[in-house]
Amino acid sequence: MKQILLGAFEINQVNLTSQGLWAHPEQNTYRYKELSYWTELAQLLERGFFDFLFLADSYGYPLLKGETPDVSFEQAVEIPKNDPMLLIPALAAAAPDLNFIVTTSSTFEQPYANARRFATLDHLTGGRIGWNIVTTSSAVVSDLFGTRQVPHDERYIIAQDFVTLSYKLFEGSWEDGAVVVDKAARLYADPRRVHPISHDGPYFKSHGYFNSEPSPQRTPLLVQAGASSSGRAFASANAELVFVQGKDATMLRGQVNDLRQATASAGRGEGAIKAISGLSIVTAASRALAEEKLEEYLSWVNPEAARAYYAMMTGIDLAALDPNASFSTVKTEGGRTQVERYKDTSVRDAAADFIRRGMRELILVGTPAEVAEQVASIVAETGLDGFNYTPFVSPGSYLDLVNDVVPELQRIGLMRQERKRVTFRERVFGAGARLPASHPAAQYRVGKTV
Repeated sequence: MKQILLGAFEINQVNLTSQGLWAHPEQNTYRYKELSYWTELAQLLERGFFDFLFLADSYGYPLLKGETPDVSFEQAVEIPKNDPMLLIPALAAAAPDLNFIVTTSSTFEQPYANARRFATLDHLTGGRIGWNIVTTSSAVVSDLFGTRQVPHDERYIIAQDFVTLSYKLFEGSWEDGAVVVDKAARLYADPRRVHPISHDGPYFKSHGYFNSEPSPQRTPLLVQAGASSSGRAFASANAELVFVQGKDATMLRGQVNDLRQATASAGRGEGAIKAISGLSIVTAASRALAEEKLEEYLSWVNPEAARAYYAMMTGIDLAALDPNASFSTVKTEGGRTQVERYKDTSVRDAAADFIRRGMRELILVGTPAEVAEQVASIVAETGLDGFNYTPFVSPGSYLDLVNDVVPELQRIGLMRQERKRVTFRERVFGAGARLPASHPAAQYRVGKTV
């Protein structure tokens, strides 16, 4: 039985995906501005043998009919929020066995500055950093940055230009061995082994040296999520860890198979990508008590806040759609992951499901032993490589998982039981810290200026 990867899904703000749950008596996310909240969480995740902490992010907030509804402020729907990248060094010091994925946008960031930040984080964490590449769709963010709103498919063309330049910076400016650090010879770096890069892409241009020396991984672990055809094509060409979307095993199995076939067709091999799904778990002494606990959590969801949240992510106002129509007819230039998810349902059912579940994928309920067996069954049926755990309340949901479910998963062989200091890429693939030769970034190595 293979061992799964286990991550925690978090955002540096008040709510996760269940809008309104911030007010639950057991919820501590209102402390998101306190560094101690995050260091305590990182240490709890490390104690529970989590492999990574995933920090999502966006600059946006809800907009309906040109205005931000009051419920966005009342229920903290994606506003306010803080920058997650600034948390990483402190969390890495607090939890030396934990890896970190942080989100930045290829639509609104600049490749050189972004690469420099990730190289710095890879140094400071000892190679424990991953980059979640997103293609921001929000009209709000376009207004905030003073730019045009980019059509969906064009965003992935921009993203490819962005990552191609990033590969050149990470892999192509400094040769292996260029950094000497010889005090006696008064030589820090050999100038013959440091090269300027040259990039003239359709959206980005850069000429000169990357001024960060090679970090343990050079290129951070590459992470992506996208359910559209453009998103899947981008992932199969570039990503190493991909978040798939599905509410049941059948839906997930289809996505995992498609992803692996596309990756193989891209010349990278089926094992080049690990597939991760979202997961929430509610446990108690009996299944009935666990179901009651779940319903109590969901009773705190604010429906109007959930609709505002959906509109922010997709550009679609659920209340403006015909409830009897098929969701397959819904089109958007915004984010499509949460649209593709409902293509086989009616608008009424899609709205009801999102209000109840938010972005949550699998929700497992039962005793710790029952839940562990459900996880094992899902892995066997879908071919998934792991899960991104989304709590209902923090730290309570994590404590239930760490204290009760993780030991069961370890007992049946699904989770590791030992700690080993390795880079993030080594944790995920069990091999080297660097991208393999089959990855497209490899062609820019050894100071090439392609």
